[in-house]
Amino acid sequence: MTDKACNVCAFFDNAAVKETSAKEAGGLCRFSAPTFLTEEEMHGDAHWPVVKSNDWCGSFEGQAA
Repeated sequence: MTDKACNVCAFFDNAAVKETSAKEAGGLCRFSAPTFLTEEEMHGDAHWPVVKSNDWCGSFEGQAA
């Protein structure tokens, strides 16, 4: 297990998640710009990646103390 989980990353945003069950499970990754996930979505809005609170990636940056 790593201590570099999304829920302690500076780029993790669970305040933007509106549904309670989704908010408890994860949030949005604000590291990169929003993207379209499929070709059909290219005609709508782009989305921030949704991540689980215990996910991690190589772009982890700890929150300011």
